[in-house]
Amino acid sequence: MHPEEIKASMRMKGITPTALADALGVANSSVSQVISGRATSARIAGRIAEIIGKPVTVIWPPKNAPVLRRMKPSAEVAT
Repeated sequence: MHPEEIKASMRMKGITPTALADALGVANSSVSQVISGRATSARIAGRIAEIIGKPVTVIWPPKNAPVLRRMKPSAEVAT
């Protein structure tokens, strides 16, 4: 999910990233970095997933997951 989608989903459930940081006793920047994917924290990510109601792997897909792209047909070489 895009970080803005994560934050919007959290707000729709009635909690802001700042409120989550306060509840977990961590810095606002820690929550922000996890939301953006720049840092990892199983505790913060797990709580966000619990709030949103989606699995962690849906919110932050594994980095080694293949990126599916449509391939352009290759140009045929005239002989």
